[in-house]
Amino acid sequence: MHAPSDRDLLLRPDRVWDAVADTPVDNMSVLVRDGRIEAIGPDLRPAQGADILEMPGCTLMPGFIDCHVHLLDQSAETAPSAYQTLTALPALRELLHNGFTTVRDLGSAHLPLNVSLRKAVENGLVEGPHIIAAPNILSPRGGHGDKEPDLAQRYGHQIGTLADGVEELRRAVREQSRAGADWIKFAGGGGFSSPVDSPTSTSYSRVEMHTIVSTADDLGLPCATHVFTDRAVLRAVAAGVRSVEHGYFAGAATYRAMEEAGVFLVPTHYAQTYFLDRLDDDDFWDSSTAVMRRNYREHVDMLREGLLRPARTNVKTAFGTDAGMFPHAENWREFPTLVAHGYTPLRALRAATCVAADLLARPGLGTIAPGATADLVALAGDPFDDITATGRARYVLQHGRLVTAARDTVSVSAAGRGPRPPSSNPVKENRMNPEQMIEAMKPDIERFVTGNQPVMLAQDGQIGRGHFKRLLLAEYQCQEAELSTYALLVSRHRHEIPATLFSFVLHTISTARGLLREAAPSVGIPATDIPLVPVDQGLFRVVRDLTWMGTQAGPAEAALYLHTDLSTWCTLFSRISAASRDLADAPDSVLAYLDSWGDEPPPEVAEGTLEVLEYGLSHGEEPDRILHTARQLGSLIGPYWTYVEGG
Repeated sequence: MHAPSDRDLLLRPDRVWDAVADTPVDNMSVLVRDGRIEAIGPDLRPAQGADILEMPGCTLMPGFIDCHVHLLDQSAETAPSAYQTLTALPALRELLHNGFTTVRDLGSAHLPLNVSLRKAVENGLVEGPHIIAAPNILSPRGGHGDKEPDLAQRYGHQIGTLADGVEELRRAVREQSRAGADWIKFAGGGGFSSPVDSPTSTSYSRVEMHTIVSTADDLGLPCATHVFTDRAVLRAVAAGVRSVEHGYFAGAATYRAMEEAGVFLVPTHYAQTYFLDRLDDDDFWDSSTAVMRRNYREHVDMLREGLLRPARTNVKTAFGTDAGMFPHAENWREFPTLVAHGYTPLRALRAATCVAADLLARPGLGTIAPGATADLVALAGDPFDDITATGRARYVLQHGRLVTAARDTVSVSAAGRGPRPPSSNPVKENRMNPEQMIEAMKPDIERFVTGNQPVMLAQDGQIGRGHFKRLLLAEYQCQEAELSTYALLVSRHRHEIPATLFSFVLHTISTARGLLREAAPSVGIPATDIPLVPVDQGLFRVVRDLTWMGTQAGPAEAALYLHTDLSTWCTLFSRISAASRDLADAPDSVLAYLDSWGDEPPPEVAEGTLEVLEYGLSHGEEPDRILHTARQLGSLIGPYWTYVEGG
């Protein structure tokens, strides 16, 4: 965890909801000091030297808590553990930028990798929410957590943390504790994605469930269980679990038993509607998910009815999404899904704040109160009037530090520099469409191009072989990073729409490298062994940002950045080529390379970018974040071309 800021920070949103009141309060400020809430009030005056952050149009509330996520890509269970661990990095960023400052990861099948992720976040090595970890999902053989039963039967290699009977289960719980568990998770019933069992099955006997919970209790660890049916839920409640995950088929009497026992429900409703809404989409399902689709079709009516049931009860509901079963960036959609299933906005919001903190026994989280941890999110609009505001996180603070914000609207000033601006009523956001986002970047592209020194040198007839040599070297080094970046984007965003665009770009860059190699000898570079340039800070920043793009950017973020990048470079290359056409020191093969990019991005990129922007926006990516990422290209233009100029 990064150390808290050593400066006070006064937050001035339009309204504050502390998770205790039934509604937000207007014109309140929150003072943050040393990573904690210092004070809340209407007329707070910070000490001299403090920072003031204006948040017009925003509702400030406690950072959200998602009590059921899977950070690791479960399709990579049989991949090297290092690779599987790296698959969690984009998820961590997406969750944090959605306003989720704490998550409970309820385990993967095999290795306790989320414990290492928890430590990496705590030590500031990676960006992400605080992680509360159940390392693995304990499961019987043939149960929900037995991921590859065919491998076990044929080769004796089991994929999953599998244990049956009292002694095996005691050992398994103790091994989870030794691995660094905060919680114990077990599959008390079957699931829709299970290779063998069914959603209506019960996996463990009464004695086995009691063994898991009592052993965990001896070690000071609470238990969560994956269960759907009345039988499985009641058996888990009798054993003493703290939270029931899912519970879709439970009836009113079972929920009353949970209420009486003080057991929490983590409903994960969006995960179910995500699949139910796609049941008739043949392109969405493949051979690997045929069993899952069949299970949903078999139980669709019972499931839809069950999703409406918990809102009619008083069971303690803690927010959880099962993110990882669907894209992590969409986890905020659990809020409108709960409301659609009968929960009030107040109950849904408390589920992700004070109730979630209660479930996790973290009293410093989930509220805005003096002494509480300054994990906060500011939403554009008021979620009590429009629950979809939960998908518009504008500012996120973790332990008092601003970790993400709508950069173009941030206003931070030193204390004492003027009065608080008048409060503004929340305005319904007119979300930009893809065409508008492309248009919004045109002034930036022109600004990136204006005053480019190599263009001016070419127009003055002063560009020479040295400039062209450095240009090819810079291109080669950046293309090395681009090939990895777009390969990663294809791997991460495997839907046909983004994958098609990023695959086309990979092909385009590979083709361009052939022309680049043909041009290299004309400026004294061996075509068969093009060297990487010596360490150059400007080019290093380009490579670094491209690496970030590949590992963490959403599809729409990457697409608009790509379109802006190509639009800028095509313009610059065409201007340099046109101005250099009649110069004696301009090799024809280099000009041919520059001309190969054209005056503007090819139609496949222009059309593909619009499609990917539409896709990303429809899957929860935020216009402000997409535009902000594209505008970061401007910080790389100068250093890149400074190297080409020879500075």
